[in-house]
Amino acid sequence: MNQQFLIDTADKFRTYIYADNICIVPSSATITIYKPGGDVLLVDSATMGVEADGLLTYELSALDNATVDRSYKSIITYIYDGETYYISIFYDVVHSRLTKVITDDDLVREFPQLKDAEWRVHGTADSGTTTTIVDEELKRYAEGYFTGGLAYSIDKDETREITDFVASSATVTVKAFGSAVISDKYILTRSFLREIERAFEKIEERLIAAGKRPELVLDSQDLRSLHIYASVAEVAKGLSSKVDDFWWTLWKEYDVKADRAFAVLPIKYDTSGDGYISSSEDGLHLGSIRTGRG
Repeated sequence: MNQQFLIDTADKFRTYIYADNICIVPSSATITIYKPGGDVLLVDSATMGVEADGLLTYELSALDNATVDRSYKSIITYIYDGETYYISIFYDVVHSRLTKVITDDDLVREFPQLKDAEWRVHGTADSGTTTTIVDEELKRYAEGYFTGGLAYSIDKDETREITDFVASSATVTVKAFGSAVISDKYILTRSFLREIERAFEKIEERLIAAGKRPELVLDSQDLRSLHIYASVAEVAKGLSSKVDDFWWTLWKEYDVKADRAFAVLPIKYDTSGDGYISSSEDGLHLGSIRTGRG
């Protein structure tokens, strides 16, 4: 799905470049942007930022985003290993864009048994610093398993956000505690952030497959129940180890719930594309929307 930027709003264009199945870090990059439907130049060979992890960025001004339209064409010229390469990436300028409006707590309220699936892990650190907890026992968890969750030091009575988890070194990276972790007893609470993100992306893909444009769904709250069902399905799928186990059955059950919710979902759909909802556009069911624009 294309990146989306709000009309009349400054924002940052972001992209990574991949080669041979890895994310590369160009030595430099420029961006040229054309307006949709022709060769009208919007940005001409502007320098992009290149971050340490390879993220390429460019600050779009409010004036750059002054016209709602689809498929602005950006041509990125980048230097890597002394060679020059080119890539084209398209983006849209929209009146509205969908946002995620659910959290881990919503998933646990929907299905409390998720707490039993190693949602919280207790342990004692082998070592650490103000920003790390190291415990060999954590090597059994998948890469990034705790990223986005919370780390609670029982000894310090402090809770910090987990910014990274590296399984190979059994290291949890956190926003800094007040003092160094030495042999602290801790509780890690994992986040379902990745599953929530995957479910959201699938909902957007589903809207597109149904001939609808996600940016024309003007109220993200309309998708709340659907997003919860789809997210629980994603969590259960990841926890399933074989066909017909508990989590496999739950995955299939919540897939069906998501299917049914999608079929009858009442939404505010901007069929006219003007950025507003009229009385005739409020409470439409996805299956009933028939428009050449959507």
